[in-house]
Amino acid sequence: MAKTVEPARPGPPVTAPDGVVVYPIDLTPCAHLALAEGDIQPGRTYGIHAHLTLEQVTYVLSGRIRAITHEPQTGKTQEIHGNAGQSIVTLPGHSLQFAAADDSPARVLFITSPPYPADHSDTVTLGTHRPLSEAERTGLANRRKTVLREFRRAIDRPPPNTER
Repeated sequence: MAKTVEPARPGPPVTAPDGVVVYPIDLTPCAHLALAEGDIQPGRTYGIHAHLTLEQVTYVLSGRIRAITHEPQTGKTQEIHGNAGQSIVTLPGHSLQFAAADDSPARVLFITSPPYPADHSDTVTLGTHRPLSEAERTGLANRRKTVLREFRRAIDRPPPNTER
């Protein structure tokens, strides 16, 4: 049976390694998904980063954003504009950088799977858009092992209390 979850309220702010202020949303008992609201401020270009294992959907709640991404398989760097109601998908190993697309702030919803770790261990900060280095790819392999262990623990745990 499904569990009823109270409407999520963003938690206290956390600054991500790229400088974006995010507000984590508690999705207990989810083990494979995380949500956080984020503020993209005008006049600011945030740091370049890549996630080692995360697939990230950035859904624009309000305002307009610019995202610069680099796809390591093709070597292509592109700029994507997102308006309210649109999503930008980033795969593991692809670099990503955010900026507001105009002089207004933007609010986004970050949806990640697996969940974003509180210790930021899935994020590599980069000086430029590029493929991951050999050392970073080794970190990716190690992070994947950790994620798989966490998934196995989540699958083996007792089911949460359910409501009818």
